[in-house]
Amino acid sequence: MSRRLFSALPRFTSSAAPSTPLHHASTSTNTFTRHASTFSNATKATRSRPFVVVLGVMPIFCFGLGTWQVKRLQWKLDMIERLEDKLNKPPVGLPAKIDPAAIPEFAYRKVYLEGEFDHEHEIVLGPKTRENELGYHVITPLKRGEGKDTVLVNRGFVKRVRKDRSERPESSDGGKVKVIGMLRDQERSGTFTPANTPEKEEWVFADIKQMAEHSGAEPVLVDQIFVGHAGEINRRIANGVPVGRSATIELRNQHVSYIMTWYALSAATAFMFFRLVRTPNKAISTAQWRGVK
Repeated sequence: MSRRLFSALPRFTSSAAPSTPLHHASTSTNTFTRHASTFSNATKATRSRPFVVVLGVMPIFCFGLGTWQVKRLQWKLDMIERLEDKLNKPPVGLPAKIDPAAIPEFAYRKVYLEGEFDHEHEIVLGPKTRENELGYHVITPLKRGEGKDTVLVNRGFVKRVRKDRSERPESSDGGKVKVIGMLRDQERSGTFTPANTPEKEEWVFADIKQMAEHSGAEPVLVDQIFVGHAGEINRRIANGVPVGRSATIELRNQHVSYIMTWYALSAATAFMFFRLVRTPNKAISTAQWRGVK
């Protein structure tokens, strides 16, 4: 009787055995081990020697660049002060014969000159902008008379639709003119500034020597200064008459923002380095693993 009773019960083999709490515990332990190993490896990678060295050098490097920008700011302010001092002096007449090598010493100095514009050898430089409007600068040789050098005069801005001389007849009036302007030195071209193509009459950069050779003038450039009210400026621009520059120094000065950027990076990387070296490198706990999971 007992044999029949036990033989009627279902038999469980090892392959069909149900899962047990012990099996769950083993799986959880293996998973925790894998996660702990992953976090440990990540911590070791973060604290690798090259990373720590680079992070430790960054605050010093950024601080040095910030200090260098402080010196650059002082240099730029001193230069602006010198140029403004030149600009505030009364205009002087250009000599009959001009030595191009002496121009840097008198750059941004006000000068006055008389002569007749040679409109046939005019150069249109650009594109340029004035008050968010696209246009060009008109550069015209000024013949100063017998025995005197012909110089280039940047007469100022015209709108894009007035680029061609045929579209602005009022700008080509003949006769004797008097010009008060600012003597300019050669500026450096940007890294990505396109080259001029004189054979196509395409001028992007004010290369004084190249423009002088093309127009038959001496390598001397004067920016004409315009003094007038806003209504006169609007009338001239509408009629295609060039509008000269104002008697101010227009130099880019962003050294203050550079100083703030480099010093901020120095402080941020110093804080990161401090936190990294002060934080203990511990293995992850069970509670931390459960929170991450």
